[in-house]
Amino acid sequence: MRRLPPWLWLILALVFGTMATFMAMGWLANKSRKVAQQKPETVPVVVAAKNIPSAVALAREQLKVLPWPADSSLPGKFARLDEVEGRVTAYALSAGEPILENKLAPKGVSAGLTALLPPEKRAMTVKVDEASGVAGFLNPDNRVDVVVTVDKGDFNKDPISKVVLQNLRVLGTGQRLEKTLGEKPQVVPTVTLEVTPEEGERLALAVREGAISLVLRNQQDEQVVQTGGVRTSVLLSSAPENVGKVAAQISPPPPQHLLTTSIMRGPYRARKGVNYEKATPAAPGEEVVRWDAHGHRIDSYD
Repeated sequence: MRRLPPWLWLILALVFGTMATFMAMGWLANKSRKVAQQKPETVPVVVAAKNIPSAVALAREQLKVLPWPADSSLPGKFARLDEVEGRVTAYALSAGEPILENKLAPKGVSAGLTALLPPEKRAMTVKVDEASGVAGFLNPDNRVDVVVTVDKGDFNKDPISKVVLQNLRVLGTGQRLEKTLGEKPQVVPTVTLEVTPEEGERLALAVREGAISLVLRNQQDEQVVQTGGVRTSVLLSSAPENVGKVAAQISPPPPQHLLTTSIMRGPYRARKGVNYEKATPAAPGEEVVRWDAHGHRIDSYD
């Protein structure tokens, strides 16, 4: 059998290699077309067509239906507009966000503040000013403590301040029930707080008996701190007690009239420093001579 020349083997290798490459490319392209033709299975889901604030009744123009992947988990979703039309939002919704049952108030709840309240909670409004209202930095959904200052009755002579309620949710400031992005802090005359019936009683008594201040707290901090309150006597007694003593130690001593007294006994003389007011009269046979600090003689007598 005649052997093929080497150059012919090379040509055959190039031909078969080219054919295999085109076959592989065709197979991959065909598979890609099939995958592209297979659309993922979807289900209709009602979403917000625009940003929707909390505590409002949903209108048809605020909603739309979009296809949603069927394999995604959306418990409480709605498929038709009439299922959610007229329901009240319990939370603010963003455009494109699915409308879920846990984002809505219970059926039958009307729009407004009541839509934001859980069944066991109440809403109570208190008056505030720029100082007691955290200078306008309070916003809905913030958390605050309530401090009351009482200066009448048994506390007339020794007023007291004490934290009486902690970790209360702010439902609204003024007539505002939601925070607007980019809005500057505004001082409002009233703040509405979410309370239990018992907390409402304590808050009402605090407003009647003294002046209240709201203390803004971290929303992640749910710790309840026990305090004994602070009285004026305790507040003032916390000042350093040795301030007067230290000042007295630093003050220069009062000037003293120190004199030099010479006692003459014959040819001998003894000198000593004595206080002018306490100078001792001369004894018999002695002469007392007084000198000032500059060496000047003042007087002498026997």
